[in-house]
Amino acid sequence: MGGLTTGPPWRVEVEVDVSEQLEAAGPIVVRGWATGPAAAPARPLVVFCLAGGGCSTGYFDLQVEGLDGYSMADAFVRRGAVVVAVDHPGIGASDEVADLFALTPSLVAACQARVVRSVVDAFSAGRLGPLPPITRPFVAGLGHSMGGLLVTVQQAQHRSFDALVCAGHGGMGLPEVLTDDELAVAGPDLRGLEGRISALARIRFAADTTVPRKQPARGCFFADDVPAAVQRAFADQAVPLLPSCGLTSMIPDSAWAERASIDVPTFVAFGSDDLVTDYATSLPQYRSVTDAALYVLAGSGHCHNQASGRCLLWHRMLDWLESVSSSADVAVE
Repeated sequence: MGGLTTGPPWRVEVEVDVSEQLEAAGPIVVRGWATGPAAAPARPLVVFCLAGGGCSTGYFDLQVEGLDGYSMADAFVRRGAVVVAVDHPGIGASDEVADLFALTPSLVAACQARVVRSVVDAFSAGRLGPLPPITRPFVAGLGHSMGGLLVTVQQAQHRSFDALVCAGHGGMGLPEVLTDDELAVAGPDLRGLEGRISALARIRFAADTTVPRKQPARGCFFADDVPAAVQRAFADQAVPLLPSCGLTSMIPDSAWAERASIDVPTFVAFGSDDLVTDYATSLPQYRSVTDAALYVLAGSGHCHNQASGRCLLWHRMLDWLESVSSSADVAVE
């Protein structure tokens, strides 16, 4: 793993039926893409990316008119990794669902876990891209913001990944923007609280809601030096929010038990002007991990992939993933 690749990268569409996970009467297909290098080592790094609230897979592959270098996927592929990103059910390129509010973190995580199994099976059979059959890739889950919550829930409930990368999600939520009723469901019992959180999401995100829209106590989405063209490209990839998942990510200590159960290497990243107020409190919540890292990207708001220093973060992520992958190989040997 690692090193610059030779030959052109490849890109294929990914489609996975998740109707069983959603207990839907008819087919519901989630869609996205996979991209990778022309050649790969025997055990390649495969990174599954889960987008945050209001974002599509385009967040990880941002194409900006007149500007290069804003695609995290391209940067990862140049380092030899395979990148997979599929829109959550109900939004983006994926099929619509009857009720977005019914999509709780556990349901969305189950759908994304089905995606991982399908893609890994395709790699094993040599059916994804031009690569030969790969039976034992090193599989990492990378989530941004709400996607950080989802990738954690997915790992806790489905054991999809060999390592986690959580960017812009610390578990402390945004209590300053919540109502008293929303704060009352803060706590570690995610599965037990998802029904109540969905009911509260229906109130908060209703067209005629009376819930006041408060701003986070600190931080920003974009630093002042992010070009206007980049911010426009970010807006162009936007999709509707998954309301119940979005609200869950705002509630303090939601998925606390899930974070505590994670026992694979975990990398937690923030921007120096992120929405999270206490970086150091985030990492200890992953109390069972054997390898942990915390990185704060200077000069970045919450949207790290659009920050001027984004390449520093991407390379730090890859350096760490390559390190823990190598350690895992040694342990197996």
